[in-house]
Amino acid sequence: MKLDVDTALCKRARLPHELFMLNLALFHLLMTPASIALDVGVWGLLLPLSLSLSVMLYTWLRSRALERSGEPWFLRLHWRLALGRYRMLLIAYGVALGLFGVGTLLSLGSSDPHMQQILQTVFIRIAIMPVLIMVMINFYLESNAINQASGGELPDGLVARYPEANLEESAVG
Repeated sequence: MKLDVDTALCKRARLPHELFMLNLALFHLLMTPASIALDVGVWGLLLPLSLSLSVMLYTWLRSRALERSGEPWFLRLHWRLALGRYRMLLIAYGVALGLFGVGTLLSLGSSDPHMQQILQTVFIRIAIMPVLIMVMINFYLESNAINQASGGELPDGLVARYPEANLEESAVG
């Protein structure tokens, strides 16, 4: 839905999506492969994960603060949209954690320490795949959201889920 909002508000509405893209680029596409290439193991994967979770927490806290402060509806919905996309990334983290747990259990079943190391390495790389796929999906979705925020638009599904009382007054043909 296209709304009649000023350019300053459009710029502010881009912020959660730009922060999301920065999170994806720095912590998922740069730090995680570097951790794998440097062969620092699981601890090297925990640093990008914890930094990404910190950005998610900041986004959640900022969104909650905007809800209480009475900021414009358009701005609040773009922060809410970014939170919904973070939820998808958190689900991918959960799937990755489950795969990593299965790999750890399987490696513990082997008596050969070399086989344990091989199994752990294989399952770490398999476990990263759901997160990597979700990162790529979110890159596409968030680049689209940046364009929507710049143009004063909101997804119709989000507008239907969180309607504004005087929506008809602010909607554009």
